[in-house]
Amino acid sequence: MASERSRRLLGGLFLATFGAAMALGMLEVGVRVLHLVPDRFWKPDAHLGSALIPGATGWWTQEEHEFFVPVRINDAGRRDLDRTVEKPDGTFRVMLLGDSFVEALQVPIEQTFARGLEKKLSAAIARPVEVVSMGVSGYGTASEYLWYREVGRQFHPDVVLLSFYPGNDVRNNSPTLEPTFRPVYGADGSLDHVNAGKVAEDGGGRRRGLNRSVAYQYIRKLVLTRQPALAARLADWGLLKREALRPVPMEEGVPVDYWVFASEPPTVWQDAWAHTEALLGAFRDAVTADGAKLVIMVVTAREQVYPDDWAQLQATYPAMRDQAWDLNGPERRVLSWCALNDVRCVALSPTFLAARDTSPRLHWHFDGHWTPAGHALAAETMTEALRASVQ
Repeated sequence: MASERSRRLLGGLFLATFGAAMALGMLEVGVRVLHLVPDRFWKPDAHLGSALIPGATGWWTQEEHEFFVPVRINDAGRRDLDRTVEKPDGTFRVMLLGDSFVEALQVPIEQTFARGLEKKLSAAIARPVEVVSMGVSGYGTASEYLWYREVGRQFHPDVVLLSFYPGNDVRNNSPTLEPTFRPVYGADGSLDHVNAGKVAEDGGGRRRGLNRSVAYQYIRKLVLTRQPALAARLADWGLLKREALRPVPMEEGVPVDYWVFASEPPTVWQDAWAHTEALLGAFRDAVTADGAKLVIMVVTAREQVYPDDWAQLQATYPAMRDQAWDLNGPERRVLSWCALNDVRCVALSPTFLAARDTSPRLHWHFDGHWTPAGHALAAETMTEALRASVQ
């Protein structure tokens, strides 16, 4: 009798274990098939801070799943078409440098700004155009300058188009404000390198334990982003690493990044701007010495284009209502620097604001980067601006 009960108990445990395993297996397959967890495409770089992994492939999305995009990094470590270093005869070549707006994981590669500019500018000047695109998430002007100086200039571009996003580029260039890829400057103020921060790499056998499971990663991400109180408690219990909580860096109740838009930002931002303007000057000198033209494109922030997004941000962080803000201030400062230093500078905000109410949304609501419509409008705007650069 006892042995019969034991057999039933073991049978029930087996069925329960089998059922749980089947459910977890189905969840794992479902998350993989639906691409609910983004792949990782970056590796640390001791000189540039980070770099894209040559040959990496996968999918990109985010928590709200506004997009599901297939991604391929070419063998040269760029999200770009394959290009020869030697410029083809008769081709007008643009070297496009920037951060995640240029990397553009949020849209298929054929809908990116780089591909749109290449097509539109070629038609406008009736001449072959190549846009060599180099954008990496987290890059500031410092990393972009180092890459151009050591790699990009070998492509002998006619125009170097530097994408400048005030929303984080000024912070990225600061040795004190930048928390991850911190630039290191010499005693004379010259840039030496950018420190490599902790970068999440592509799976490819590097993950260990539970991190091999995309279902686990998906559930963990949901807890971290949707249930921060539960995540904090799990960290207290030792079931989650506290560094995984990644709280938004704050200053006086305001996310640090937004202080660049303050009418009177803290004094540390003046040092960040000084480094930024020195880097822009070094960029200008290097590009000019190479016989090319530097053009700066000032990228829009979603809050600059959509007042409701700015209002939602202030509702999320009520302390922001106690500060005076000038969302166009950083753009004006870059334009002023360009005017004083004889550099062509194009702000995208006028065309984005003009198209805001008649166009599909130009910035993703949650992600903040450009939608396909935003990429297309930026390409159209810069095509008109670059006509004059073609001799």
